[in-house]
Amino acid sequence: MRPQFSIIFFTTLAGMAQGLLFFIALANLHSQATPSAFLTNLALPVAFVLLALGLVASFFHLGHPERAWRAAMMWRTSWLSREVIALPAVMAVTVIIYLYARFSQVPQWLWLALLFTTMALWICTAKIYQCIRFIQEWSHPSTLTNFILLGMTSGWILLELLIAVWGDASVQMIDAPLSIIAFLLLFLSFNLKLWIWSRNRKLKPKSNLATATGIKGSNIRQTSMGLMGGSFNTREFFHHQTDKVIANLRKIILLCAYVIPMILMAYAISSPNFLVITFALLINYVGLLAERWMFFAEANHPQNLYYQRVS
Repeated sequence: MRPQFSIIFFTTLAGMAQGLLFFIALANLHSQATPSAFLTNLALPVAFVLLALGLVASFFHLGHPERAWRAAMMWRTSWLSREVIALPAVMAVTVIIYLYARFSQVPQWLWLALLFTTMALWICTAKIYQCIRFIQEWSHPSTLTNFILLGMTSGWILLELLIAVWGDASVQMIDAPLSIIAFLLLFLSFNLKLWIWSRNRKLKPKSNLATATGIKGSNIRQTSMGLMGGSFNTREFFHHQTDKVIANLRKIILLCAYVIPMILMAYAISSPNFLVITFALLINYVGLLAERWMFFAEANHPQNLYYQRVS
């Protein structure tokens, strides 16, 4: 599939905000009350801004952005419609918690609502792709797991950075150093990505040139693309990059999204440092952009058996 940068930015920015909100809600549900000043002056505004930026980015792939509200009308059958509802719901709950934290104590049911809506948004976003059965790379539970785990990882690193910026010892999510959790989340997401790539390499296409074209025979060879030239099908369902570019991008993903942040987090366990955590978050986000680009690029649409490049 052809990666859409608007969707890449939306899923990575919103995923990071969801991870941040998820862990804040989880901490407050388990009697680890977060100081109101930290929530209202830093954590909640940062999360809301990330969600808003993701929402704005998502409009850039729409042909008619003014009709975006109509996407919510098919919520009974469409995961995209459910996502369109879930994202404003997360933003609305975030604003309500902000107002409560600013003027009074946040009730537990609101933290539970925040936890539920962030999970619902992850599920809706991932299910948009997981439900497409004919794209084998997506049609697997690992799609949902990968979305959630990467969002939690980037959100936790962002939370650690915000706590370092705040500089108040009263803001503490766990008794152990926060970098330990960050390292473990990075390690889990790293191994999941390796497993996903291994699985994708072993996939066997359910279609072939004979079934794609309707031509019977065992020795079919394609010498030109469908329609004898470029079209919507040849532009939108293939990434148009060489194998060398894809191989180099995989290395960037492994290094930036996982390995380098793991090294930095391992260092921060014994020597917490604001700059180290900042570099870890920035490098991780660059890796997330590359990982999400690859997520779309490695999806092999069956129509490419017919509308493929000249051989």
